[in-house]
Amino acid sequence: MGAMKRRSQPPRAARVRRQLTESIGQVVSRFQDSSNAFDDVAAEILAIDRRDLSCMTMLLFGGPASAHELAAALHARRSTIVATLERLQLAGYARAQPGDGGRIELSEHARTWIERIWSPLWTEGSRLLDTYPTGHLAAIATFVRQACEVQELRTRQLRTWLAVPSSPARRAHLRGGLAPAALRRVQVFVEANLARSIRLHDLAARAGLSPYHFARAFKTSSSMTPRGFVEHRRIERAKRLLTESTQSLAEVAVETGFGTQSRLTSTFKRHTGFTPGAYRRGRA
Repeated sequence: MGAMKRRSQPPRAARVRRQLTESIGQVVSRFQDSSNAFDDVAAEILAIDRRDLSCMTMLLFGGPASAHELAAALHARRSTIVATLERLQLAGYARAQPGDGGRIELSEHARTWIERIWSPLWTEGSRLLDTYPTGHLAAIATFVRQACEVQELRTRQLRTWLAVPSSPARRAHLRGGLAPAALRRVQVFVEANLARSIRLHDLAARAGLSPYHFARAFKTSSSMTPRGFVEHRRIERAKRLLTESTQSLAEVAVETGFGTQSRLTSTFKRHTGFTPGAYRRGRA
């Protein structure tokens, strides 16, 4: 009887181990999703682009840095980082470091908001870790470090797909999209005409395509419909005007192409969660 019991243990142990492994995988995936959801909400509260948070994180933990240093650390184009830093400075979250040309640091305003949003997470996380013995903490630390190394290695491998224009992944992603020059012409036209009525036909003409083919190609290139892109750019301009000018809401509505204050308010709230008036008061 004892021998039979001993022989049955390995299969059960293997089953338990497999269940635990699957459970860990599910929890890690859930943690990633919840972290992304949290950052999405935080970005909305801060009224910035979700992708700008990575720059704020680098400046918070790494200290002042130049656009070149941030681009290298985040594996991003320098022009993209420069645009991000301009947005952060306009929003009051970053500033040029005194006496050190080209380096940017977080403002006290940014640190205050970071403390308000993320501090409860850090506090609760520390309290949770205090409930585990040192040996368990060492195992958790090892797992997290090695898991990060695996993911970072895979990320570097994926970047090689982007670096090789002829790779299958690259071709599949770009197939059917606009040429870079055509996409840029459309973007410049939109920025220059936000206060006016912008028709699909006008955008398609800049790309040299029919409206039908242009709409499909534009979405392939930008992951947004032409209408969605125009609306996004109008919201971004409205944010800037609400922050930097004293124009009335009706004037902002006209200058950003919404026409009426009521239309500006409904669209602005749908994008940001705030009315234009509340957004302006919050920025002040």
